[in-house]
Amino acid sequence: MRTAVRSGSTTTEPGGDVPEAPADLLRDSVLAGRRAARRAADVLAQAGCTVDEWLVLGALGRRPGATMSELRAATVTDKATLGRRVDALVTRALVYREVDAFDRRVIRVHLSSRGRDVLSGLDARLAQAEHADQPRDE
Repeated sequence: MRTAVRSGSTTTEPGGDVPEAPADLLRDSVLAGRRAARRAADVLAQAGCTVDEWLVLGALGRRPGATMSELRAATVTDKATLGRRVDALVTRALVYREVDAFDRRVIRVHLSSRGRDVLSGLDARLAQAEHADQPRDE
């Protein structure tokens, strides 16, 4: 028997599923996200990439020439971490930086052709791993 909290009161419903409280749903979502991130990290590590780097590559694939501020918002990554990840990707020639044509204070980040190929390969690896985890109907 489960107990659920609704609007400050506790109710018990025998013999059936009780709708979860909003905090329970949020907790389940956070835990599911952590599990997914851990599985993705394992697959990406085999390809020599981190989850943060993959997120940056993916964001640039969707928004070519994004600014660092746009990348921070797209990847939900703090400024220092994002800077290190972009530096690592530049070192590996997967992305490159370019000064904005209209505002020289703005730096834009672009995927290189090699970066597009790597992103495509990473996405394929993750899709394959996700497909392998799906139960098969027999």
